[in-house]
Amino acid sequence: MAAVAMVATACSGGEFDGQAQPQPSSPAASTVTAAPSSASGDAQELPHSGAPAVTNPLPRSVLDGDPCSDALTKAQAEKFFGDAVTSEDADEPRLGPGCRWSNQEALAGFTLNYATATGGGLSTAYANIKPQADHFAEVEPIDGFPAVQYWHSDDKRTCSTVVGISDEYAVIMTLGVGSKSAEEGDDPCEASRIVMERVVGNLKAKA
Repeated sequence: MAAVAMVATACSGGEFDGQAQPQPSSPAASTVTAAPSSASGDAQELPHSGAPAVTNPLPRSVLDGDPCSDALTKAQAEKFFGDAVTSEDADEPRLGPGCRWSNQEALAGFTLNYATATGGGLSTAYANIKPQADHFAEVEPIDGFPAVQYWHSDDKRTCSTVVGISDEYAVIMTLGVGSKSAEEGDDPCEASRIVMERVVGNLKAKA
């Protein structure tokens, strides 16, 4: 769904440079919002579907408030995407509160959502995204929290990162780099991880 994935590039002068036109969200990005009842956190004990347990969870209260100010400050967004970056709400009822950061001059940005609606945390990603994504990989923990990334073989510029901050709740980010960045060898998964590390750090500080 569009609220889950905004495919763009970071502007010149930010940490991730390039040029790109916005792309529609990928099927893998949208499936996290459509958990079947058999895979929901309410129907099974958490964690499930192969997802790891979160050993040091953050309280639910860190996801209260505005994702556009709590998850990433404007100064931090400018570091990644340039001075012209702006934010707007990107709430998704079947997923949770969200924020879209974008630089319209450079067609740059990403979308971040707090996955609170399903109550399944990282298990929802394992149950719904893993069977459909071309690539689904467990990655090194982000600031101590289990994380996965997923992407499609035919899309070299986009990568999504999901971090479980408790067994019930997760944070999801979809970020893309532009064609110029791709030509220069920039890895969208690494870019997504770098931004997510800052987001998780901010949430830990709030806790």
